[in-house]
Amino acid sequence: MLTAERTRPGAAVETVIHYVDPAAPIGAHHDTDPSRSTLALNAHVVQVQDARPLADSLDLETNGFIFVRSPTAVTNFENREQREGAYYAEARELVRALTGAEEVLVFGDGVRNGAPDAPAGTRAPVFNAHIDYNEDTIRAIARDNLPAEDAQRLLAGRIVLINLWRPITPIESNPLAVCDAASVERGDLVHGPIGGRSLSGVDQAAGYNLAHNPGHRWWYVSDMQPDEVLVFKLCDTDRDRVQWTAHASFHDPNSRPGAAPRRSIELRTLAFFPDQA
Repeated sequence: MLTAERTRPGAAVETVIHYVDPAAPIGAHHDTDPSRSTLALNAHVVQVQDARPLADSLDLETNGFIFVRSPTAVTNFENREQREGAYYAEARELVRALTGAEEVLVFGDGVRNGAPDAPAGTRAPVFNAHIDYNEDTIRAIARDNLPAEDAQRLLAGRIVLINLWRPITPIESNPLAVCDAASVERGDLVHGPIGGRSLSGVDQAAGYNLAHNPGHRWWYVSDMQPDEVLVFKLCDTDRDRVQWTAHASFHDPNSRPGAAPRRSIELRTLAFFPDQA
């Protein structure tokens, strides 16, 4: 039985996370039309802990995710000029400040709206546990987007894929869960080709879908607000570092009847550390 109500602030939510079936043929997530996805998924009941009380103890290099307060000047995230102008600049500065990266490339913004009548160009929340892109894909993104004079130097160093997830309106339903990257093992990863036009902008993009492991530790941030951002790490060319922060939307059993559909924006960034191998 799923938990009917949260008994205290910071308590866990019992819910369902959809994992890929590792015994099934490899399927593809179709980024632009989820109805055409061919993934074989299994539903697993899990505990999703509230990370809000632990904000000060989380670390990107230990857990693979943090959340921060980060107000934005953007007033309309459906406006592409505002996203690619002010918001991309804010994202670059935030990732630099959090990681010390020399350069940050911002790409692949996705506005998500869970309403049945969502505006054209927005996408629905994704409910299967996944990791956006693998190392081959992030290197292809870098090659396609870096200035020619910088590409060789930056591609020779460490590259880290970091996503920024922000509510556009306060989250009342379908929050985002992230899996503590320290609890994800390489054997949990199933190759995940992406169908349709990927937000990466490169051909034959792929990441990973997550197979179930009872050791996974799932987290979310309760009552997220538009001035808060979940920051999580999905791929690191330094393979000895914590990475692979799987994530998925989930149905929160504590959401009130008539809760507002989830509206959010996710940005992908590549952080470059040319002095690190």
